Amino acid sequence: MKISIVTVLFNAEKTILDTLSSVRAQSYEDYEHILIDGGSKDRSLAIVDAHRHPKLKIISEPDDGLYDAMNKGVRLATGDLIGFLNADDFFCRTDALHRIAEAAAANSRAAAVSAGVAVVAHDQPDRIRRIYRATGFHPWMLRFGHMPPHPGFYARRSALSAVGNFATNLQIASDFEWMVRFYCKRHLTSVPVAQLIVAMRDRGVSSRGLKSTRVLNSEAYRALIMHRVWTAAPLIWSKYFIKIGQMVAVSESYPAAASVRWMPGAGGVYGERA
Repeated sequence: MKISIVTVLFNAEKTILDTLSSVRAQSYEDYEHILIDGGSKDRSLAIVDAHRHPKLKIISEPDDGLYDAMNKGVRLATGDLIGFLNADDFFCRTDALHRIAEAAAANSRAAAVSAGVAVVAHDQPDRIRRIYRATGFHPWMLRFGHMPPHPGFYARRSALSAVGNFATNLQIASDFEWMVRFYCKRHLTSVPVAQLIVAMRDRGVSSRGLKSTRVLNSEAYRALIMHRVWTAAPLIWSKYFIKIGQMVAVSESYPAAASVRWMPGAGGVYGERA
């Protein structure tokens, strides 16, 4: 089962090496890593060029934003499963892809596999801010603006074709709108993976203060109404109670699993804890 990992890149010289190295260190070998660069002006492409390998594909050209680049990556992907790893995120386990492939093979009727994510401090990626698990999600939670963690979500090629492209007219919530189509319009299913497989640095585009939060929630509300899923603005804002719970959760997988823990910095290494 081939897995396609799509990374959208733009001026990420401080973090892209961790992303590249965590993919290269995977124990699962049947994968491709597709980098879609929007024309970086920093050293990002020089770093990528220095770490080329046969499974790495690079496209560097202007695009119309994040979701246009994501659509481009999907079109280029040749894998049976396709997912996204942001340019400032990294796999926190060497067996991340193995876990995804194993779950997909054991649940052939599921259109996607959904694994957990650790949200970590931007400048201290070994410091967990909150735990975003895939287990416990139900489609009705979309009414509250809550969706599975997208960096841990790997969909079958047929599901991506059925659901369609990411909407390019949304600033932040296009992945949420895509999930609404996946679960509520196409009535597709996903199988959860208990382990955390990705570490996602905070300060992303959807977490840059109150203004971004307002845009995100407004777009999520519009997406639900557009697809005739009943909700209300107060319900969307109530999802932050779930996030409070995520902040106090204790992970059993990261960084406790020493033999598969990602040690970021200068490209990172996998190894035993001291």
